[in-house]
Amino acid sequence: MPANGAASAAAPQSPRPGAASCRRDPRSREFTGFIKDKTFLGTRQDGLTAQFNYRGDGKFDVIFPQAKEFGTWRTEDGNLCVDDPVNGKTCNQVRIVGENLLYRRNRNGEVLTLKVQ
Repeated sequence: MPANGAASAAAPQSPRPGAASCRRDPRSREFTGFIKDKTFLGTRQDGLTAQFNYRGDGKFDVIFPQAKEFGTWRTEDGNLCVDDPVNGKTCNQVRIVGENLLYRRNRNGEVLTLKVQ
């Protein structure tokens, strides 16, 4: 408690993809441990399915039916940040839900459910 006896202000909350109580805002270490060396599969609203591969060495690739994105990844609290030739440097909000990952696309706000493979 601060010296004046007042309670500390609550930490600001970041926007969350969805609002179910089972979702949690992962911290970097927890989140990194959850995704590194794993493959996820996700389908966008337009029906396009992609495979997301996050390697323990900090490199990733996303494989679409007709294209592939690749680059490096890192985590910040509640965000998965990538640097790739297509999108440049960007961070997307993510949440762990059970064994899946919710991934909010910056481009249109769509939330993908990425399922561990």
